[in-house]
Amino acid sequence: MIEFSDPEVQSALIAAAVTLFVLVLQAFTKPLWERHFHRFKLESEYKNDQRKKVRGAISKHKVPLLNAAEYLNHRLWNFSENAHLGWHVANSGVVARDQYYLQSFCYRFLLFFAICSKVDLDLVFLDSTESTSKDLEFLKYLRLFQQFFCDAGIFKGLNYDDSKDTDHFFGDDFRGIISKIEGSDGFISFSEFKARINEEDFQRIVGYISGVSIDRSCKRWYVLNGFHFALMSFLNDYGYDFQKTAQPKISKLAKGLPKNLLINNVERFAGRISLGKNKSVREVIKAMSEVN
Repeated sequence: MIEFSDPEVQSALIAAAVTLFVLVLQAFTKPLWERHFHRFKLESEYKNDQRKKVRGAISKHKVPLLNAAEYLNHRLWNFSENAHLGWHVANSGVVARDQYYLQSFCYRFLLFFAICSKVDLDLVFLDSTESTSKDLEFLKYLRLFQQFFCDAGIFKGLNYDDSKDTDHFFGDDFRGIISKIEGSDGFISFSEFKARINEEDFQRIVGYISGVSIDRSCKRWYVLNGFHFALMSFLNDYGYDFQKTAQPKISKLAKGLPKNLLINNVERFAGRISLGKNKSVREVIKAMSEVN
């Protein structure tokens, strides 16, 4: 007869009960745990796969994009200081063969946005929401750049008729113009661009830049100026050391230029695309805001 008061018997019964409880618990929880683990594994693999592919798409174009941004930045610095000389204005509405300044200005502008477009194209079937925060901000910059020229909201408060593309481009038109700089093997050269510059699509860009007033007081000037500061912010975040601009130099540039009447809209655009808290963006907006 089993003596339940026997400590050894009690220990054996407790051990058996615990074992039975564990087996029953496993029977109920194992399927749930396995389903949860399987789902977690699939989600992790998907997230890592998308991050890797997005990073690959960015890396593929990053160096050419940074170089194009650097060349355009140099031109915008020069333009900021020399717009009053009118080098960017087409002679009698037609670009002369010796107007290198205007020709190269248009080419650098088009090339930069064409490379931005290439990045977008490579991301069409990827889930960029799974990107790292650094890669996601990179993509947000590219989106912001185009909005300067294609979102008429940049002129909010200036009584601008956004039904007409007077000082901005309709998005599809802009992308169509940008695509014209693509050749059969990459992008067309500057020499080929010069030979084709009087084509209708290229003339849209020529007309836009040539139409900037030499006294730096028109809507197009404000847009190009705001874009320039955003471009410097981008290079400060992602460029090489020699492509970056120190904050004191940015502030000095801003103070030497007319006050940009679009600063509030630039800040609104940055916030709307979740770049408002970015340190470099805040610094350039601060520099522009301090101009009296």
